[in-house]
Amino acid sequence: MEKILQKPLKKILITGFEPFADNKINPSAELMLYLSAKGYETRILPVSYSLLSQELETLDIQQYDFIFMFGLAAERAAISFERVALNWIESSVLDNTGHAPLPQPIQAGISDAIINKLPLEKWQSECEDLGLNIKMSHTAGAYLCNFLYFKVLLKNKNALFIHIPKENNYDKLNQMVELLIGQL
Repeated sequence: MEKILQKPLKKILITGFEPFADNKINPSAELMLYLSAKGYETRILPVSYSLLSQELETLDIQQYDFIFMFGLAAERAAISFERVALNWIESSVLDNTGHAPLPQPIQAGISDAIINKLPLEKWQSECEDLGLNIKMSHTAGAYLCNFLYFKVLLKNKNALFIHIPKENNYDKLNQMVELLIGQL
């Protein structure tokens, strides 16, 4: 009898954020509920610098083979693969605890940015074949999305932050996640 070798299952984490500011619904949180029902390990993260930092301390970021992070970019019409995480916080938007940190590095004494060197252009093209509108972006901003992205990339380079617009097809986003997992 021939033994069939199977690829080991990958340990994947997928995150989104709770609603914030004027956004009563955060589609990244709704996506987490959808993906959780499909069996993925998901987390809805707090929109708070201090609470997010505490949550990240409880996660062993290095244990994951890949981390997908989703966030809302309400002003964008396309899904955005984020290429760069800046070592910078600067936003006039308060977090959900009413805090807006002074403009400053996320972590002093290290690089000003981390560039994601994964094959994002290839992934973009393959995801567009699913009928999704994907754009490359060179900044995850300077709010909590970028804060999360930078902190995660410091510990695990196998990660991608994806901004999504307000209107989404969660089934298509699930197909995108499945396609990208297949590329790992």
